[in-house]
Amino acid sequence: MKELVLGELGVGVGRHARRGHNITPEMQSIIKSKNIRAIVIDEIHDALTLTENQQRINLSLLKNLSGSAYGLSVFAFGIPAAASVLRQDPQLQRRYTVVSLHGWENNSGFRNFVATYIHHLPLKKKTDFNDPKFFQQIMDVGQGITDNVVKVLQACAMASIMDKSEHITRQHLNNIEEIMEGFYFSLRGAESYQNYEGESDD
Repeated sequence: MKELVLGELGVGVGRHARRGHNITPEMQSIIKSKNIRAIVIDEIHDALTLTENQQRINLSLLKNLSGSAYGLSVFAFGIPAAASVLRQDPQLQRRYTVVSLHGWENNSGFRNFVATYIHHLPLKKKTDFNDPKFFQQIMDVGQGITDNVVKVLQACAMASIMDKSEHITRQHLNNIEEIMEGFYFSLRGAESYQNYEGESDD
């Protein structure tokens, strides 16, 4: 995770080059010059549900990013297992507020999200959004989970390009399981994928 974060911030990384090298001044300069105020980390569980040594390294990085040296607000998203790791460290427990995020409901916000996402897909024809069952079907298949909804839309879009319809239809949604299997997509269960937002208070 450290190399990924440093790379995104624009700090040159290299396992051997960075061994024992103090990168704090370089990091502080980049953060100040680029006016970086916050960092967002998705699927933080990939970094926090590892071996004890790897967890220790990554937890130390989270402390430093939100500490006085860098002063960044850190937003981390992942599954509850990662939140439990944060709670084991007293400093991180005080510094990071853990918030459970509820899944989507079929309301205007969800419909706007779906319509906007589809609008940015490389499809030649417009999708018909007038059928209210269209959004409900996406909601039912995706179980209100953003990752699932995105996979459903991506799979339907790819299927529509292959069948030359070039827009997402109810027919694609009716055959979504077969379509997703063909593209090796799998959906996450709502119970095992309850997102949390770990936000540093700094």
